[in-house]
Amino acid sequence: MYEVLIWLTVWYLVMAFSEYFIHKYTMHKRTLLPEWIWRHHAIEHHKNNRNDLNVDLPFYMHLIVGSPLLTFAYFGYGLVSMLCLLLIFYFHSYTWTHVHRAIHGLEDHWITKTNYYKRAQKHHLDHHKRPAKNFGVVFLWTDHLFKTKYE
Repeated sequence: MYEVLIWLTVWYLVMAFSEYFIHKYTMHKRTLLPEWIWRHHAIEHHKNNRNDLNVDLPFYMHLIVGSPLLTFAYFGYGLVSMLCLLLIFYFHSYTWTHVHRAIHGLEDHWITKTNYYKRAQKHHLDHHKRPAKNFGVVFLWTDHLFKTKYE
């Protein structure tokens, strides 16, 4: 049981930092990644208010992008580590997609009834006002940590 809690905590932190850095450094800056990634997010989603783009983060994207990490977890630390990482991937995919879709008016979901959603909604709408701030979508605390919280 302790092993599961430890791995869930480790992968939770890895996912929180990954969300923050991927959002900040690939979605808002041109990088070595294909230009369409930046263009869809920074130009179409933010500047042109295309709320139908970059709102979903499907589980399969976590599997594709996270495949090296899944391999590392399994071969480096075993099945429990990898299963915990898959659980965190699912949690992040589910939460990001439904919170983001609700914020942009694309669905009404049970998550919109939570206190977390109200904070996430304000946090994310502030991000749309100031795209250089508030990069956390699921993990709002990362912006406090990295001093990118829009006040």
